[in-house]
Amino acid sequence: MSTTTGVFKAENATSWRDELRLQSRVTIPLTIAFLVELGIYFTDLLVVGRLGALPLGAVGLAGGVIWELTYAGFSVLMIVGVVVAHSYGAGRKEDVASGARAGLLTALVISVPWMLLGWYLTDIMALTDQDPEVMAVGQEYLRAMIWHIPASFMFMALRQVVTGLSRPLVITVIMIAAVPINLALNIVLVFGWAGIPALGVAGAGIATALVAWIKLALLIIYLVRHPELKEFSPFRNLHRIDFVMWLQIWRLGLPVAAVRIVEGSMFQVTLLMMGAFGATALAASTVMVGALNLSVTIAVSFGHGASVRVAQELGGGHVLASQRAGWLAEIAILTIVVPITLFLCVAPDFVTSIILDPDNPANAATFELVRELRWIAALFALVQAVEVVITRALRGRKDTMVPMLMAAAGFWAAGIPCALLLSRTAGMGPMGLWIGMTVGFGVTAALMLTRWQKLPDIKTGAAP
Repeated sequence: MSTTTGVFKAENATSWRDELRLQSRVTIPLTIAFLVELGIYFTDLLVVGRLGALPLGAVGLAGGVIWELTYAGFSVLMIVGVVVAHSYGAGRKEDVASGARAGLLTALVISVPWMLLGWYLTDIMALTDQDPEVMAVGQEYLRAMIWHIPASFMFMALRQVVTGLSRPLVITVIMIAAVPINLALNIVLVFGWAGIPALGVAGAGIATALVAWIKLALLIIYLVRHPELKEFSPFRNLHRIDFVMWLQIWRLGLPVAAVRIVEGSMFQVTLLMMGAFGATALAASTVMVGALNLSVTIAVSFGHGASVRVAQELGGGHVLASQRAGWLAEIAILTIVVPITLFLCVAPDFVTSIILDPDNPANAATFELVRELRWIAALFALVQAVEVVITRALRGRKDTMVPMLMAAAGFWAAGIPCALLLSRTAGMGPMGLWIGMTVGFGVTAALMLTRWQKLPDIKTGAAP
């Protein structure tokens, strides 16, 4: 599939300029796709936000927890992209097809426990001294939206296949098509239209599920009809499951999922502690998280681009080129995130008004709290972006176990204790919680950057 040789093998970068060209081929479509996906998330917040601070806070809390858990499942499936990229770099066509089938099987297996967890999640969260009214609204949303999970997991597995082959443009197209569909479904189902009853937050959950199944259907059609990619479709020869490949996905993917759980647990524990400070604190944090999703979404796309390029270079036996790919991604993400954080600092009211009505007196306290949090939130965005990219670059080397331990040290040993100490003992409230999150991401990023620098001398599972 190489554009230069016609052979099924990824191109090798021999310079920074080459790497910029090859990485951009993956990263730019991914960035657009992730930003459009972020647009879908904002559509949900915009619609639900018009229902008021309580529904916004409830959906932000319950939805945030379930999405963090869902992304842990996504993390297992993201290894499919690394496996495919390694095979592509080595020119092993048969391993790409095996990886696709194993990825789809993994997606189906993990769907069931995730759906069960989502169904009972608010019952579990209620044990953490949450507002019962917030939990009731959150449960209404969750039990409608969890039906997206099987479709989302299968979509992620297939998405990783096309990404590992440096063909992510189809994902961009599908995401763009999903935005107006999601907006229309949210408006109709949340507020009602033409005889359809207003379903409130449950309508937003149903819209999420419907859009997920539509996206999956579009990607399947693309794979089974594309003249070159259809041979990698997991829907061909389904009985030929390569269990060695399947076990490799689990072996590499579980530590990646653990990193996501550790990272997400710090974030969600902090959000749960935020709930103890009331609906205003929750709403303000939801606004900040929504705003910072722009920077982290771009960071995730750059990180995926780095993991693909690192894996492709290692598959071809080019260790130094793989390290160059990781550093390039870090330089690029900082270049982009710094202006975003500066805008957040100078225009906090504008950012808040995107989600909440500035003319509603009930939202005044939320606007004020966002102003107070914007500086630490900007610093948080920078260190989070660095951590997100380097974690995925390490993943491209099939280096997942040690980063998992580093994440545990950074988030659990540093981030959560710091958040608890500053918010409660020092009486800093929501500000202390955001400082704790920043410390957690900063320590983790420093540890992983140190490991990346030493990787040429470290034996990993990436040997071709």
